[in-house]
Amino acid sequence: MIFKSIIIGLTTLLSIAACIPLIRNDYWIFRIFEFPRYQKWWICSALLAATVCHILYFSDVWISRALMVQFFIFVYLSYQIFPFTPFAPRHIKSNRNPERTPVRFVISNVYQYNRKSKKLIKEVSRYEVDVMVFVETDRWWRDELVDAFEKEFPHRVLNPLENTYGMLFFSKHELTKTEVRYLVKDDIPSIRTKINHPNGQILFYAIHPEPPVPSENPKSTERDKEILMVAKEACQEKLPVIVAGDLNDVAWSYTTERFVEVSCLKDPRRGRGMFSTFHANYPFFRWPLDHLFCSNHFEVNRIRTLRRVGSDHLPIYVDLVLKE
Repeated sequence: MIFKSIIIGLTTLLSIAACIPLIRNDYWIFRIFEFPRYQKWWICSALLAATVCHILYFSDVWISRALMVQFFIFVYLSYQIFPFTPFAPRHIKSNRNPERTPVRFVISNVYQYNRKSKKLIKEVSRYEVDVMVFVETDRWWRDELVDAFEKEFPHRVLNPLENTYGMLFFSKHELTKTEVRYLVKDDIPSIRTKINHPNGQILFYAIHPEPPVPSENPKSTERDKEILMVAKEACQEKLPVIVAGDLNDVAWSYTTERFVEVSCLKDPRRGRGMFSTFHANYPFFRWPLDHLFCSNHFEVNRIRTLRRVGSDHLPIYVDLVLKE
């Protein structure tokens, strides 16, 4: 009887958690349930297996109904996570020509109060990188990273802030028409610049909108607005385009789906894996918050998350090539 009550109770909670994201409401309680889609799938799988085992020994009409609900939730969640598995079609093709010159990116939310800069510098330095974007960077982080990378990355955009929205941009290649913009709020910057890569110019957007959480903003309105403003700009561009940063949104949310549709950009994660970056300290409770989207001008060599660097985010490394 107790086991039956547990199964029915968990099935009810899982049903609510699966259905709440379908409500198009900007309030955080509705949007936050979009994040743990992969975790909901695993919980549903375990619950489904436990319910089947129970039915094999104890036949009960309510448990049978719970099993039917679990099955539909399992199918629904499987459909949702499928694009972010290696079995799905890829948004961006893999590069088959090793002779092409790569352009390699690292995106990292350093966590402003993290002081393990040497750990981050050591981890990033393991890879050949052309462009690096660091967010949540204050003046301390600016000094540490400039001191480490100023020789190798002579082209920089430095905008440290003390409000967890500072942004530092490092490039090996010359930058032109660089702008630090405040698209939605006066204290939340983004960067727009052109990278003069040997294979051609690349228009790069770095963004870090605020998350829909009670401690910052109880609604996702401003976050969604900034993301979609950049999407509309990107769609109008003829140059190769990259949009990257900590979007404070998961790769499968309604807003990110809308961003991909409006911007005409592609997500290199799709067909390769989730590459979840947050929370770095809790592998099961981890989802993809740090992103890089690119136009059809690119193909993929490699994408991976890097090792822990003291932040609550893992850095993400993306190795692309420009098509000839």
